[in-house]
Amino acid sequence: MVLFPTILILMLQISPSSYGLAQVSLLAPSVFLIVLGGTIADRTDTRILLFFVHLIATTPLFLILFAIYFNFLSFEVMIFYGLTMGAASAFALPSRESLLTLISQGQIQRTVTIAMITQFGFQLIGMFLGGLADNLGVLPLIIAQVFSLIIGAYFSIKLPKPSYKKDPFKLKKIKNEMIEAFIEVKKSIEILPVTLSMIMVGLCYMGNNLVTLPYITTERYGFGSTGFAIVSACFWTGTLFSNTILVIKKDIKKWGTYLMIALSCGLPILGSLYFEMPFYIFCLIIFSWGCGAGIVIAMGRTITQTFAIESHRGRMLSVYTLAFMASGPIGAIVSGNIIEKYSLQTNILVTSSVGIIFLLILSLKTNIWKIKSPY
Repeated sequence: MVLFPTILILMLQISPSSYGLAQVSLLAPSVFLIVLGGTIADRTDTRILLFFVHLIATTPLFLILFAIYFNFLSFEVMIFYGLTMGAASAFALPSRESLLTLISQGQIQRTVTIAMITQFGFQLIGMFLGGLADNLGVLPLIIAQVFSLIIGAYFSIKLPKPSYKKDPFKLKKIKNEMIEAFIEVKKSIEILPVTLSMIMVGLCYMGNNLVTLPYITTERYGFGSTGFAIVSACFWTGTLFSNTILVIKKDIKKWGTYLMIALSCGLPILGSLYFEMPFYIFCLIIFSWGCGAGIVIAMGRTITQTFAIESHRGRMLSVYTLAFMASGPIGAIVSGNIIEKYSLQTNILVTSSVGIIFLLILSLKTNIWKIKSPY
């Protein structure tokens, strides 16, 4: 989250539209591969799959190291990095998510939230290290990321074995099994509206998070990688804070209500970025945005984990993830082009308006507000 914009914006000095395209390279592979990844997760030992995915993900990092050392670092190299990391994520995410139910022991909301706190906590450490790029350069950060992936591979093997005997993976059936995932999501009155809400998250929130925030940080405030690190840390500290509250508050039942309130609060926060403000106020606003995002992610994942069919869990979770992974690149491209052709303010107005339309449709056409814990 810090290394990528540091290399692209500060070292290679690419345009906003090109940066939006680069962010697409990180997200686009999931559009094509994540349901396949979920299908494979339902048919294989996910521990072994995660082990190999972590090791494969080190490949583009070594490429960047060589590119910097031999002086051939380019936009194309970073696109390759994005595509490889995106493909790795498409297989890692469904496997990891399906394993959460296995270790939850009936406390799925608590397990999901603790997993998120762990993830966001270590993201903050990574962002702190990323902020040192102005002084240390990017090489130590790339090496640190390689070691992180190797550590992840080691602990993947330590995870529990599948709780039930999985049907063997058959290449001939894979198309039908992928189609089944969409059918099951469509049939679920809980998972379908949550999945649709993730399209809004991708278009309106993720696109702005990936593209608008880095350019506000550089254009308005003149910061480099330190600024990226501070802004990213504010956002993810917010998610960490809200998820800590969710762990403490164990008796949450109205999952859909919490999800929709958090989604709704994100729009005025996004709209406030239209105005220029002191950097510390900007950081407070990003922290608030992160708080809402933490609730949205936690409630969305909890609902999907809870109501997914066990034999189809990896695939159904992958469809849920696909919703914002597919819309996120579109949001990034749209935001990048609007910023380049018009202005940051125009982009904020357009994406906020799209968000309002989405929330109205979800409220009027689905039962998302009424989704509750079955326990």
